Amino acid sequence: MFRGVATAAESGSGKAAQGALAGTRVIELADESGCYCGKLFADMGADVVKVEPLGGDPARGINPRAPDGNEPGLFFRCNNSGKRSVTLDLEHAGARELFAGLVARADLLIETTPAGYLDQRGLGYGQQSQANPALVACSITPHGRSGPRARWKASALTVEAMSGSMHVTGYAEDPPGRLAGRQAWTAAGSWAAVSSMIALWHARNTGRGQWIDISATECLASVAHITGVGKYLDDGIVPRRSGPGLFASVPSGTYRCTDGLVYLMVNRPSHWKALAAWINETTGNKEVLDPMFEGASSARLPHRELLDIFINEMTASFTVDQVYREGQRRRIAFSPVNTLADLAGDEQLAARGYFVEGEDGLRYPGAPFRHSATPWQGGGHVPAAGEHNRELLLGELGLDAERFERLVAEGAL
Repeated sequence: MFRGVATAAESGSGKAAQGALAGTRVIELADESGCYCGKLFADMGADVVKVEPLGGDPARGINPRAPDGNEPGLFFRCNNSGKRSVTLDLEHAGARELFAGLVARADLLIETTPAGYLDQRGLGYGQQSQANPALVACSITPHGRSGPRARWKASALTVEAMSGSMHVTGYAEDPPGRLAGRQAWTAAGSWAAVSSMIALWHARNTGRGQWIDISATECLASVAHITGVGKYLDDGIVPRRSGPGLFASVPSGTYRCTDGLVYLMVNRPSHWKALAAWINETTGNKEVLDPMFEGASSARLPHRELLDIFINEMTASFTVDQVYREGQRRRIAFSPVNTLADLAGDEQLAARGYFVEGEDGLRYPGAPFRHSATPWQGGGHVPAAGEHNRELLLGELGLDAERFERLVAEGAL
């Protein structure tokens, strides 16, 4: 049924051999919680094959839509460009055989299925690694593959809540507030990509793959450690919701200017001295120069509200751009609080060529990091569900045409 197993480099990925991961084959059996991990690999030149259910990944329907109103939505387009797509119903024995064939030729499997799902269908890592000992498999789930919550269902919202990030987001008097976008999945995808890269390096040096267990809750908790348990262990502070301010940075938060808001973070004693001097020059306030405010951020924590009054009095005299530019000159971490429209027209992002144009003519976020010798490749083609069924199953796996048509008729692909 299949030709002999070939390496990803031999089989060819359809991408120019210039990306950092050119020649790497990735199979992605992932929903919205894992597609960002696959995107990072695709943008670095890997050949990422997205395995979708027959109706397509439900993430295709996530709002917002493009101006034309058509599916897939912008979330899917942004996180799945540059990938190839096959559709397989893994409840069908023939589809499971094809899936196993794809994984046998891969370097990495990214999957977000519920705990036990693949094992029950003979597709678990133990079975897959027998055919492909160098295979790296990365499982991304809300709470990990083991422990009392391993089989709990979850969403990005509940992961935010259980990670502790929601506990410190917003104002104390307001209802619970969620993070913008799907930060839980972005954090999990980032950690999954880093972990997979380490495991791939190990596999290429030893010939031995391994299985990676990623908990989205733990990933988001680690990202938010500065306002979570880490802050208690470091400084004995139990973080509470206090608006935009950070416990690890006092003063910090948003401050009103004549035409908008700026965000400030003060971390080092020298930063505070520079800010205090500026406040004094602008407003004549001498109290702000009191030595009691100097030193580490924790020393200023009891005076947070008073310092906010001092800072607001100064920023109210300037535009956002004036505070930002002068803050840069004085080495104080002021930043504009941008709207999405502001970001789209940002001079620095434009000068850096950050945004990329997709095949649909829309602009998308660009490279999260840049390599000098192996360029990032974003903004590629967004595949239709099953667009590459024939190319991959007939062309690369060597499935004969008659068998292919029979599996289509049976609803396997």
